Amino acid sequence: MRHFIFILAVSISFSPLAFAGQSQEGPFVVVELFSSDGCSSCPSADLLVSKLTAWARQNNEPVYPLIFHVDYWNNLGWRDVFSRPEFTQRQIIYAKIFKDQGIYTPEMVVNGSDAFTGSDQGQLQKDLNSELSTPALVILRISLKIQGGQVMVDYTSQGFSKGDVVNIALVERGLTTEVTAGENAGRSLHQDNVVKEFMTLPLTPMEFQVKIPLNKISDASQASVIVYVQNPQTMLIEAAKQLDLEND
Repeated sequence: MRHFIFILAVSISFSPLAFAGQSQEGPFVVVELFSSDGCSSCPSADLLVSKLTAWARQNNEPVYPLIFHVDYWNNLGWRDVFSRPEFTQRQIIYAKIFKDQGIYTPEMVVNGSDAFTGSDQGQLQKDLNSELSTPALVILRISLKIQGGQVMVDYTSQGFSKGDVVNIALVERGLTTEVTAGENAGRSLHQDNVVKEFMTLPLTPMEFQVKIPLNKISDASQASVIVYVQNPQTMLIEAAKQLDLEND
C-alpha cells in the first residue's frame, strides 16, 4: 500500500493491484500555475509550486508543475521578463472552459480539469489525492538528446483521440528575480519550473521529433522537458512525462 503525503498532514493510499491487467499507464499530475512577478499575491503560489516540485523530485512522483508567467501585469509598474502573451492566451482558453468571468493571478489548473486560486494548498492536496490514484488513459513515451545548443525531443503516443495535441514545455528551476518596482518592489522572488519555451503540436500515431533552443536556459542542470497530451476541446490532460536535461 502506497501513501502520498504532500505539504499538508493528509495522505492518500491505493493498492497497485487495482491496475493489474489494464493497459493504461500509471497516474500523473500536471499542475499549471499562471503567475506574474508584478502580482503581490503570486509569491505564495510560487512558493507552493517550489515545495511541490521538491516533493515530487525527492519522492520520484509523477507530478509535473509548470509556472506560466502572463503579460497583463506588465503595464502596472514591473515588466515580468518571463512573461509571454501566448501564456495569457492559454489562461484565457481555460477561463472559457471553466466559464470564468475573467482571468486572474495566481491561478492553478490541475490536469486541465480543476482551477482554483494558486495559493490554495488544501484544494491542491485534494486534487493530488484524486489524480494520483487514477491511471492515465493514454500511453506516452519520450526521449531527449542535446546537440548543437538545442534539445531534440522524440515522442510517441498510443490510445489518444483524434484532434488531441501534445504540449512540450522547457522549464527551469532555481530562478531568482530581484524586483525593483511594482507591487513586489524590493522583494527577491524565487521560482521553480518556470516555463522558458512552450509549443503545442497536433498529435499523430507516428514517432515525432521537435527541436527546442536552449538559449533561454541559464543552467541546464536545473532544466527539464515536460511533455503532455491534451484534448483541446475539453482541455483535459490525458498523459504526461518529464525528463531532466542533466541526465541526458
